[in-house]
Amino acid sequence: MTFDTDEGYQAGTVNDLRRDVGNGELHAWVELDHQWPGMFRAVPLGAIEKVLA
Repeated sequence: MTFDTDEGYQAGTVNDLRRDVGNGELHAWVELDHQWPGMFRAVPLGAIEKVLA
């Protein structure tokens, strides 16, 4: 999947869906491509641009 960030577009693989503790917003827990293994980022579902099956 690709998603928009303050640093530009990034890509990764969704491993889980989790809710934010503070506001309850649903986020995709994404392992980033082109990073060290195990680097994850919480991505709000509204920031997702493209999902590849």
